[in-house]
Amino acid sequence: MQLAIRIRKIRDSNKLTQEEVACRCNMSPSAYGQIERRAGNASYDTLYKVAKALYVTVLFLLDFENPNYVFNKNKL
Repeated sequence: MQLAIRIRKIRDSNKLTQEEVACRCNMSPSAYGQIERRAGNASYDTLYKVAKALYVTVLFLLDFENPNYVFNKNKL
């Protein structure tokens, strides 16, 4: 659940809607919404697409120890 919350907060900090990120990931908004609810079920390929759409790396998405994930984004 922590990953899903992190993805949502990063999306919010980029002022993107779920629909915008879903479009960038070439998936339906409902499929993207499920990622924000339970990202632990997402494959690496899906996380890569989400990270790219959010302008961060997969490593940044998974770096739970980084307290500055909203303010100091690791840009691609």
